[in-house]
Amino acid sequence: MPTGASQPFYLQDQPSPPFNLELDNSYFLVKLHDAQAFFQANFLGKADLVTFSSSVTSSFQPTSSTQSLHHISTIQKNTPCRLGINTNLTEWLPAGSSDSLRININYTVLQGKPIQKFVDYIKQADLVAKLSLRPDWAVAVKITDIVGRLLSYLAQEGSQQNLFSLAIDFNVSDLKTGYYLVYGSHSDEIWPAPQFLQIDASGRLRDKSSDSSLSRLSYAVIEVLGIQRLRLQQFRDEPWWQLLQTVQQSILDSVMTTEQERQQRQGEWLFVLRQVKDLAHKRREFLLSEIAEIIAVAQHEIDAKLKPATTPEASGLDDELPEDLQEILGVETEEDLQNLVRDYQDALEVSQQLLEQYKL
Repeated sequence: MPTGASQPFYLQDQPSPPFNLELDNSYFLVKLHDAQAFFQANFLGKADLVTFSSSVTSSFQPTSSTQSLHHISTIQKNTPCRLGINTNLTEWLPAGSSDSLRININYTVLQGKPIQKFVDYIKQADLVAKLSLRPDWAVAVKITDIVGRLLSYLAQEGSQQNLFSLAIDFNVSDLKTGYYLVYGSHSDEIWPAPQFLQIDASGRLRDKSSDSSLSRLSYAVIEVLGIQRLRLQQFRDEPWWQLLQTVQQSILDSVMTTEQERQQRQGEWLFVLRQVKDLAHKRREFLLSEIAEIIAVAQHEIDAKLKPATTPEASGLDDELPEDLQEILGVETEEDLQNLVRDYQDALEVSQQLLEQYKL
């Protein structure tokens, strides 16, 4: 009968995920779907509360981790504490083939009545929920500092003991959408074999074996979601996006009366596209393919404004784009450009449907 923690594993018996990740061409998000804490009567003489916190470190932000406090609850010996958690551990991240992610989950038992009044205030003010939200990395750093100080304060005011720690390492190249499980115990318990564990149609973890019981284990269910493309509003605060939109709108609003003015604007536009591409490629949070698609959409709209008047030998879809545009856009012909724009619009529509299904 083992103690400690299992390695995270993908649950084979679960509903089919609505989307499968495509490396270097899709995004993923990691959620804490469900969690439980359990300890026996002889583990501690007295325990009042259990905190559930997490920290996330990734190759996207290798020099910093994001810490969150998800739950503070009273706990009783020999009684499983279902934490009722369903929260995001990450933002949407690109499914890069060389990237990685580490999630540390900690169950900590707190003892001592002096902290009770403070904990009651935290619950009343809904601070735990606020300290679990991370709209962007800048806010995440601030919240991480607050959570660290809060957990430190709780530890000083009352004695504490780590009930359970789970470390989950993901190589993005091996990541699949769906549910993962990590479980364990601090005392000898019978662990159910992975093949007997199931996520049912309602998203509940079930044990189909007869000689073990999930009620005597601590565990965390991790869910991985996927989409093809981000919402456009995800880019609104990006300097490269703002530059692209500002110059694009300026050209669309301009009145050009001579060929010289048109060529001048064309040169300005190409200069800006190079700047936009260079700035955007420094942001590891976005797919290079999506950046190219966003630029292609802008180019497609600008074409109608900057192209010279058609001649009897009007250009066709097979005509090659200028070399500088080919380099920036990564496509060769007008038809390639139109196909790229169409495929991007289709991907946005599919992603919006997935987000609605995920209720995000």
